[in-house]
Amino acid sequence: MKAHFYHPIDDSLEAKAKAFKEAYRAWLNIEASFHFHDQQGWEDRLGSKEDLQSAMEVTTNTLEMAISSFSIEDLHTLTQEGLIDRNELDYLESYLSKDKNTKTSIIEARKAEVRNLRNVEPSRSDFDKDF
Repeated sequence: MKAHFYHPIDDSLEAKAKAFKEAYRAWLNIEASFHFHDQQGWEDRLGSKEDLQSAMEVTTNTLEMAISSFSIEDLHTLTQEGLIDRNELDYLESYLSKDKNTKTSIIEARKAEVRNLRNVEPSRSDFDKDF
C-alpha cells in the first residue's frame, strides 16, 4: 500500500471534496517547494531533494486517491454546491477525462500560476527594508 494522507471523515461528497482540496493545496505547495529549492537561501528551509521527492510521492498518491473517489457525475454537484473552485474542477476533469494532453497542460498552467504568484509577491527581504 502506498503512503497517503487521504482520510475524509465520511463518504459524503462534502467530506471527499474537503479531503481533495487539502491534497490539491499540498500538491501546489510541493510544486512551489521544488521551484524554490535551488534558489539561494531556501535550500536549508525546504529539506533535501530526497525529502521533497518523498513528500511529492505521498502527495501525489493522496491526490490520486482523492480524485478516484469522484465520478464524472459528481463534478456537476461539486461545482453547483460550491465545494470546489474552477482550478480544482479543471484539475479533476483532466484526470477523470483520461485526456493526458489536457492533464499535462493544466498541470503546466498551475505550475506557471504558482511561479507567477511567487514572483509577484514581495520577498521577505523587501518587506524588511520597509521597516
